[in-house]
Amino acid sequence: MKNRKILVFFLAAAVFACGKEPAGTVTPEPEVAPLSVSATQKKAYVSAAKDLESMDPRAAGLEVQLFDSKYFAVGERVLSVSFETSGGQVADGSGKVTMEWVSEDPVNRPAVGHGKEAAAGFGITVLPGEFSGTFTVRTSRYTYTFPGSFKAEAGKTVNAALDFASPQKQPVRKVGVMGDSISTFDGAMCDPDYSPFYPGSDPNVSAGAAGAVDSKEKTYWWKLIYNYMKNGSLDVNSSWSGTRVVHEVKTGRKTGKSIGAGFVDRAYDFVDPDIILIHGGTNDKNQSSPLGNYDYDLPLSQLDETCFRSAYIKLIKMLQTRYEGVQLILIIGDTLTSGYETSIIEIAKHYGLPYIDFVGVSVPKCKGSHPTEPGFEIMAQKIYDTCKDYLP
Repeated sequence: MKNRKILVFFLAAAVFACGKEPAGTVTPEPEVAPLSVSATQKKAYVSAAKDLESMDPRAAGLEVQLFDSKYFAVGERVLSVSFETSGGQVADGSGKVTMEWVSEDPVNRPAVGHGKEAAAGFGITVLPGEFSGTFTVRTSRYTYTFPGSFKAEAGKTVNAALDFASPQKQPVRKVGVMGDSISTFDGAMCDPDYSPFYPGSDPNVSAGAAGAVDSKEKTYWWKLIYNYMKNGSLDVNSSWSGTRVVHEVKTGRKTGKSIGAGFVDRAYDFVDPDIILIHGGTNDKNQSSPLGNYDYDLPLSQLDETCFRSAYIKLIKMLQTRYEGVQLILIIGDTLTSGYETSIIEIAKHYGLPYIDFVGVSVPKCKGSHPTEPGFEIMAQKIYDTCKDYLP
């Protein structure tokens, strides 16, 4: 009997040592930290999947897809994406959650692409719930806002597609103009020493005839920027009567100082353009500038700026390097002969740039190659109709 009591004691001790509790004992639930979502989420990569891979399963994921169905913001670098709601809670009891792209390398910051297939995806963590509010996207150029509504469920990711072609309000885009006499107007160019054709050399102005270009509002570029574009503003007009795309030196009209006049000499005239219209080649054709070669692979220092093709290529490289993300639009005048016309088309296609070809288009003239006001209206309308996806 005594041995049986000893055995029972050892069995009870063994059960206790193995973690077993006597019947009727309640085990307390382990404490679980309340769900917390950071109001500012900083990431050093672009993939939405990576942004959300360590998400708490009680939280919800929001993948924001950024793209442009046109070309208004293509190339702009994305700096941050945020969502703010007036109803519900997004993060830490506040109404706003922001994801910031924290790379200090501007080249590796994600750029806005064209079309949904080129969408950049950002993954933001939010609290589950139904939300309606405003997305704000800050880029290297502008800040955009978009309305947004979605239902976020725990452990799941919901998508929100934001199209830069249709934000709540388009920012004003600054348009630069680079040209010869066709693009001039006295007092409207960036340098008073740049010689104009309009209005003084337009015979319709002195005669008081119809079609006179007697105000800058009657030029093709003004009509395009302010009459056709909905969100356009002039940056700088770098135009000079008689100049070619290739390098040359002209005498300043007022100071007498020798000033570089070729397009390649004036590439850095602009201030902060989003778009630059290049209307050149008429005087290259008139003065028989040699066509030269398509030297796409040569560095700037080795490009022959005295030949039309390489000078045009150098101009494009200079503009794209100086003004990051600038959209170039090439204009081919109606008087260009085939060699110059086809050269510009080839260069435009090589760089994927939009172009407008006026060869074969009837553009009324006041003198030589210079359009009348109705001619400028034809030009402005055709440029817009051809390139409206680039001109917000």
